[in-house]
Amino acid sequence: MMYRHLVRAVQLLAVATLAACAGDPASTNAPLLPTAPSAAEMGALMATTPLNRDVALRHDRSVARTIGTNGGTIRFPEVGLTITVPPGAVTRNTRFVVTALKGTAVAYEFQPHGTTFRRPLTAVQSLVGTQLPLGGAVLQAGYFPNRSLVDPAGASALVSEFIPGAVDARLASFRWNIDHFSGYIVAW
Repeated sequence: MMYRHLVRAVQLLAVATLAACAGDPASTNAPLLPTAPSAAEMGALMATTPLNRDVALRHDRSVARTIGTNGGTIRFPEVGLTITVPPGAVTRNTRFVVTALKGTAVAYEFQPHGTTFRRPLTAVQSLVGTQLPLGGAVLQAGYFPNRSLVDPAGASALVSEFIPGAVDARLASFRWNIDHFSGYIVAW
């Protein structure tokens, strides 16, 4: 099983590398393609299996909200995600952008990329409309530095860090903390 994930991860890397080389860089109308991961991003990647949506997102979807020092909440009901920014997490008004990545994998990019927080944010993902793993697999969040590391078909992903979380069976949700903004995936 792990060998299958490793093979898929190598395939993803090859596709990402080819995508990064495609197109005419001189053309301003060329589509924006995912970039291949840098050597630093490729450091110590681990293969994982994403939690998948029952219905794939046909395109990326985003929500944005400006939150200040008093904190606030970003609700993204279309994809079942809620982000809570506690008071004191940011030192000034900050425009938060949450993008659900197209495909079946429950994966997100958060902006402003690279922002670290004075207090961790809380992410809660609804599990309604997802394909939960059978056999007692444990859900966890995974940090990915580059979207090209996530297979939109939901077969696999490469992450550089796992973040423990907790499933609330009563609320059919998964909760984890976010210390900094980049990409996160719910996986097992």
